Amino acid sequence: MFYYIKIGSITNAQRARSALHAQSLKAQIKRLEDPKPGDGCGYVLMVEDADKAVSVLNRAGIRVWGVESV
Repeated sequence: MFYYIKIGSITNAQRARSALHAQSLKAQIKRLEDPKPGDGCGYVLMVEDADKAVSVLNRAGIRVWGVESV
């Protein structure tokens, strides 16, 4: 199962992906086709382990807007 971690902007998505890769976690940047209000610019990271990824992003100071299973 994969998860989408919502990130506010492309810049933060790139920072987040780098932080996750530094911890040996795979992540891909995706763009939501129809972002809802509260989704920021509509960029998400697709990951397999959402709990671990969110923990890494919180430690890196990157704001997470939400998590959804895909």
